Amino acid sequence: MSVTTQVLSNNIILIAEPDASVQTVALGFWFRTGSRYEPPELRGISHFTEHMLFKGTATRTAFDIATAFDRIGGYINAFTERENLCVHCVVPAEHTSVALDVLCDMTMNSMFDSREVGRERSVIQNEIILSLDDPEETALDAASEAVWPGHPVSASIAGTVDDVAHLTETQLREWYAVHIRGGVLVVCAAGNVKPDLLARRLEKLPSRLSAGDFESQIAGLAAPVWQPGVRFVEASFRQMQFFMQLPVALPVTERQYYTLAMLNALIGDTMSSRLFQKLREEGAYSYNVYSFFTFYRDAACWCGYASSSRKNAVRVTDALFSELRILLHSGFRDDELTAACEHLCGEEIISSEEIEYRMKRLARNSSFGFPQRSTGETVACIRSITRSEVEQELARLLDLSNAGFLVYGPRPAQSVADKIRYAAGIG
Repeated sequence: MSVTTQVLSNNIILIAEPDASVQTVALGFWFRTGSRYEPPELRGISHFTEHMLFKGTATRTAFDIATAFDRIGGYINAFTERENLCVHCVVPAEHTSVALDVLCDMTMNSMFDSREVGRERSVIQNEIILSLDDPEETALDAASEAVWPGHPVSASIAGTVDDVAHLTETQLREWYAVHIRGGVLVVCAAGNVKPDLLARRLEKLPSRLSAGDFESQIAGLAAPVWQPGVRFVEASFRQMQFFMQLPVALPVTERQYYTLAMLNALIGDTMSSRLFQKLREEGAYSYNVYSFFTFYRDAACWCGYASSSRKNAVRVTDALFSELRILLHSGFRDDELTAACEHLCGEEIISSEEIEYRMKRLARNSSFGFPQRSTGETVACIRSITRSEVEQELARLLDLSNAGFLVYGPRPAQSVADKIRYAAGIG
């Protein structure tokens, strides 16, 4: 069956991809809230609220919520991003109604018991402290701050230990009431589901903010302003991390999105990619080499990443920028393009075997305004992308004069910093 999209009478958006050939169901409740929409005095409140959804409702304890999924062999989880908060689960299809009831209860009737708030505050603070021991995780926030300085999209999603310490129970309840109970809700469902049954259950929930009204509310928010140049951020880790970032013009069409994904595979996202081969296989400068895209509603960028010892800092910088300049001026081979295309198609085919991925694909396509396609249609779209389209996106993307380059880790000597700047050739 094809994907169906309904706007229910209470403004909940239901997107479903029924598939009777599978025995599982993935459900995702997607809310338009996240760290980007938090004022400075409430930093981390979306993430804290996400945690509290699991801590009991008027009729279910935290243990009841956990066992509801454990006893049917399913699982439930949640995550907070900068522009979204999602609660999701995967269950055997025969238990879909149970899972849907629990998700509705969690997102409509959470209690925010004082004792639970206190306990979870400690858990979140420990989570934040743990993340500070992860060099890549801490560096990612620094990379965003380097190119979008001072903007909420660069702030830590969880906040700091002090941020969490100052959030009150009243503030949490109010944020929950406005952004979860009353905020925009998109429900995505994939697997052996019946959309009409889901719609009937969701229609029982109170009315909430519409997507159009939400867009009107945030229309005046300032967009991130790109800041190119070379920056050094000192951190107490032994390895140096390098983030080479380039802005992506928005909006992107569906074809542009997949064209950029193909470019990403060719440049740095695979073991056979240009950057992996140059920095790791040929130079042996790095263990970790990869690339990725980051998309927000009004800003986006591509990032090439590598880490290395301090002694190889200049070599990594030179190799990274040199390889991108070669690609920009000499282009790519036909076999590279074919490999990147088939890599992307293969990823899509393999991922489509996971029902959770298919649910998240519904949400991604909805957020970008893309058509809701089947796996076969998506693969056909990717394979129809021409060399000319890829070349055009490559030329747009690799404007190295507009690059942001962050070196994160031990402070380099001034002479080394000067050589890094020279090798980057920007700023």
